Amino acid sequence: MQSSKTTIPFSVYRGGTSKGVFLPRTHLPAERAALVPLLLEIFGSPDARQIDGMGGGDKLTSKAAIMGAPTVPDADIDYLFGQVGIRHPEVDFNLNCGNLTAAAAAYAIHEGYVRTQGDRATVRIHNVNTGRIIVATVPMHDGAVLEEGDFAIGGVPGTGAPIDLDFHCATGAITGRLLPLGAPLSRIEVPGHGPLQVSVVDGPNLIVLVAAEDLGMTGVETPDEIDGNPGLTRLMQAIRETVALLTGLGDYWYARAAPSTPMLIAVQAPRSYRAYTTGELVDGRDVDLICRQYSTSATSKALAATVSAAVGMACSVPGTLAARYVRGGGQGRIRLGHPCGTITVEAGARAGQDAADTVITRATLQRTARRIARGELFVRNGMGGRSHA
Repeated sequence: MQSSKTTIPFSVYRGGTSKGVFLPRTHLPAERAALVPLLLEIFGSPDARQIDGMGGGDKLTSKAAIMGAPTVPDADIDYLFGQVGIRHPEVDFNLNCGNLTAAAAAYAIHEGYVRTQGDRATVRIHNVNTGRIIVATVPMHDGAVLEEGDFAIGGVPGTGAPIDLDFHCATGAITGRLLPLGAPLSRIEVPGHGPLQVSVVDGPNLIVLVAAEDLGMTGVETPDEIDGNPGLTRLMQAIRETVALLTGLGDYWYARAAPSTPMLIAVQAPRSYRAYTTGELVDGRDVDLICRQYSTSATSKALAATVSAAVGMACSVPGTLAARYVRGGGQGRIRLGHPCGTITVEAGARAGQDAADTVITRATLQRTARRIARGELFVRNGMGGRSHA
């Protein structure tokens, strides 16, 4: 007997090095308690392959974007990001995805939330997760979003048209403070390890910077090498847990099997390595800072856009570990090396009386985005709902 189904309109976008399922808020339940199981159903989680849903079996492709009319002034669209668990039946809303922010800007134009004119469109995106506004500048051609171009980003085949993302107003997204521990460099006690120097920076997402050498790393390890080293990943998790407790995120941390926040970034001075996806040489002369990102119990194959912006902010604050290792000083154009290549951040800060008073003046980067598909999702009867106006 054929079971009845509920249909939900959807679009699939690639934004930067991520891919997500974009869903209109008007077709979804407002309550998180009902939204979470629906998203797990849509993505086919929990399952390592997400074979019975829209997920791709990788945390860079297991992402949802809930879109709707703006609920705050000075915004064109609301964007709620959900990191959908793969092996665990949970959805994390305690962070933003900067790569999908580029796609959110394109979605806003495609769906008519923004009136456009000329060859550039400005989209003010309200990230509901953090309460911050990110301003995107989208290239246009004949009234449509321009996707074709010659801008390449590490981890994405081919090229596209660059979308500018301005994150400088998104500081303190998780804790409300750029430097949640009150200083650019802090000494913490990590259970099972002992004292360790870290820099905790809260930009568009909360990150904890650790010197790669203090983790026993060279800094250019592949994601597989990191994830295959249980001693290293246990230490990384212990550092993340310690910082979560120090920043008041203990309840969030212990409520989840694979918490996303804070994200650990191992940093090292520039050196050459082979790109994870292509095997091509990433020349150390073309990199200003080496980064490896670890969260949700796995190493990212590419550096998240919000993390890139946060690292850029950290580079511009004297005294952080990022500022210690970055080539050429922490202001201006900074090329960050991640497993699949590089990402460039334009960073700047204005010093205050002390580090805690630092004001971020610039944190911009470029991503590409492409609409891949749109249509209807079929979910089991009873999973859907329309409680939004």
